Amino acid sequence: MAAFLTFDHVDAGYGAVKILKDLSFQVEEGSILGVIGPNGCGKTTMFNALIGLIIPTEGHIKFDGRDITKLPPNKRSRMGLGRTYQVPRPFENMTVFENVLTAAVQGGGENERTGAKTARDALELTGLLPKADVRAGELTLLDRKRLEIARALGTEPTLILLDEVAAGLIDSEIKDIMALVRSLKDERGLTVIWIEHVIETMVHSTDVLMCMSDGHELLIGDPLEVMHSKQVEEVYLGAAEEGEEAV
Repeated sequence: MAAFLTFDHVDAGYGAVKILKDLSFQVEEGSILGVIGPNGCGKTTMFNALIGLIIPTEGHIKFDGRDITKLPPNKRSRMGLGRTYQVPRPFENMTVFENVLTAAVQGGGENERTGAKTARDALELTGLLPKADVRAGELTLLDRKRLEIARALGTEPTLILLDEVAAGLIDSEIKDIMALVRSLKDERGLTVIWIEHVIETMVHSTDVLMCMSDGHELLIGDPLEVMHSKQVEEVYLGAAEEGEEAV
């Protein structure tokens, strides 16, 4: 079976600063790939390269059988790439429903009628349908995280990128997010790439785990085996104690 997403020896960065260095990995359709690594290792840059905010200087990115290395972000979105951001920034004066409808129309290219159905479906899956008429600025942090996922779902992705959607939540809320992420796969059949520093989420809610280091993949495989690897303990856990700056 061909991989749904492939990074093939990708170099990328910002101007003369190279962050990704010969990054190669594959993601199977319908799976959840967790991504960990010390701050500054290139996780966010990998997402930026995947959605088209930066263009690799070397290598190729293939998605659903097509080379997307040089495609602009809007075309990638219409192909089925959706993304959340670590810090939710909804339109606070708009309702929850209006936020997701905007994503469906502007990001997904739907008309208002079909976009409204897409928005309702996204809100139902994320548990926000009862709060559809609440202004986004009034939501708790957990519900803002849910809305961030719902807005990504509004573009009807086949691959959704989650950027630290559990960050800042308490234990019970983290479990709610873990269940929601699993439902993206189990109920929607989506492929998921999830960057997270909450180790519990990476061990118990992913199918495959990749640890990045210095812009490349250090180790990829079974989540428990990766987390218990001596390499990962030295590079990831050791660096986390040092408190590096994120990139």
